[in-house]
Amino acid sequence: MKITRLEISNYRTFESIDIGFDDFYSAICGQNDAGKSNIVRALRAVLREDNIYGRARRHSISALRDFPRWKDAKDKDKSISVAIELTIFRAADAGVFEFLIDYLDLQVDDLKESMCLKLESKWQDSMSSGQTAAILDGEKFEGIKAQEIHKKVQSSILIHNSTEVEARNSFTGFLHEFSEQYSAELNKMTATLQKSLAKIAKGQKEEVSNLLFRMNSNLKVGITVPDMSFDRLPYNLSLGDSKMEVDLDDWGSGTKNRTMIFLTLLKAKQVSESATTAEKMTPILIIEEPESFLHPSAQAEFGRVLQQISNEFGVQVITTTHSPYMLNQSCPESNILLERNMFRKQLRETRKIDTSGENWMEPFGVVLGLANEEFQPWREIFFSESKSHLLVEGKTDKEYFELIRHSCHGANKLDFDGDIFPYEGCGNLKNPTLLNFIKSKSKKLVITFDIDVVKEVEPTLKRHGFENNKSYVVVGIDRAGSRSIEGLIPSSYKNTVNNKNPELVQQGIHGTKEEQKFAKNKLKSLYLEEFKENARPGGDDYEEFYKVAKILNKAFK
Repeated sequence: MKITRLEISNYRTFESIDIGFDDFYSAICGQNDAGKSNIVRALRAVLREDNIYGRARRHSISALRDFPRWKDAKDKDKSISVAIELTIFRAADAGVFEFLIDYLDLQVDDLKESMCLKLESKWQDSMSSGQTAAILDGEKFEGIKAQEIHKKVQSSILIHNSTEVEARNSFTGFLHEFSEQYSAELNKMTATLQKSLAKIAKGQKEEVSNLLFRMNSNLKVGITVPDMSFDRLPYNLSLGDSKMEVDLDDWGSGTKNRTMIFLTLLKAKQVSESATTAEKMTPILIIEEPESFLHPSAQAEFGRVLQQISNEFGVQVITTTHSPYMLNQSCPESNILLERNMFRKQLRETRKIDTSGENWMEPFGVVLGLANEEFQPWREIFFSESKSHLLVEGKTDKEYFELIRHSCHGANKLDFDGDIFPYEGCGNLKNPTLLNFIKSKSKKLVITFDIDVVKEVEPTLKRHGFENNKSYVVVGIDRAGSRSIEGLIPSSYKNTVNNKNPELVQQGIHGTKEEQKFAKNKLKSLYLEEFKENARPGGDDYEEFYKVAKILNKAFK
């Protein structure tokens, strides 16, 4: 089962909103009080909630309580409506699919793999319960038929609220919804166990009868064993290695959270693959704040894996999140950004922000904090559509590398299909969280930096899985004055510039710290201009650059 569209009118922060869910994985973002949780509440109210911990909760809607406060005085007739459009799959949701055919006496092609079902619910101030309607492949049903259809698809969502992970007493539960193979094995085991228990019961009956006989009792003893069912197997969860296992309760909150999310996702997959029964219906998994308790670098990896598994299992996952790492990178149109309107400094209705286009992540970046100073060097990469990235130290470095990408260099050119981005100083390489996220976002990522910062940068990169000449390349020649990208330029170019600008040279040596910085940067730009104007492709001028290009080409391939 998959939600394809959600329409809400006059519910809490929503006046009117229409949300489409394109992919199996969707991320709903927004600042606090933007309305993310209200979407979950609306889904819970209509579809109800199943729970792997055995504690299903009901979320009701009241037109008197949940009608938008700012419309309260204007609208005398208060009504709330929620409409959910679902795709029902013949195989994964066989119980519902066959029920709809039989109950509604439908003529359905045997090759038809899915049906479109729209559930409409309405609550009015004069009614304690909602009015319902169901539209199946364009045909509308009301009254008892609509109610029965609603009942059939209720309990079709699994909720995991990551912020409540500590509230659970223990990580125990029940395994159920087995495949046909396991169902057959369990039936065989059940029959064997039933015979053994009957034998034990017979022996116990004789012993109790003898005891009663000794008391001159004429009462007859009957001992029967109730049918044993293994449709639900109890379990206790632990994690460990080959030497030790530890109950999940004793692990950190981040590990608990990830494990329980995967367990809930596994349950949904098991249902989709279980034997066909009247109850078979693949649930939809809703996760509130999956990034909770996770370090940002772990968030990036977890978000990537969660998206992959959702599509691989064919199980819909809808998340509410404050983390950029949980956004759907492969299908950006499936990300939903919410924002509250303001009127006279008061929060009003929630609206959906348009995030279409190539720079789809930019509005998310503003809301999720990617616009602050820490993220500034990485903004262009976040919004890039390219899958391969070469990160270079500064804008001057970028120009040198762009020079050797030109076809005039023939076989010696820098040859990769991607973008070059300056990260503006080696200090920004000390944020492994962002680097790991960019690495996970990229098909291939290579970083360059100068020899003179090797001791400062290389240990951090190695510690986070970056490899020399594979995911990072050191630039420059290891001798005085050449331990940077300018060291790849023949000395004649630098000498020409230095002779023309003796004041800058002196300022770079003897000036204040600020003067030295200005002079060095100015000289670097002049070296670049001199080189661009006079260097000739294919000769000695580019010899050192070609050596670096060869390493980079190998790394990207």
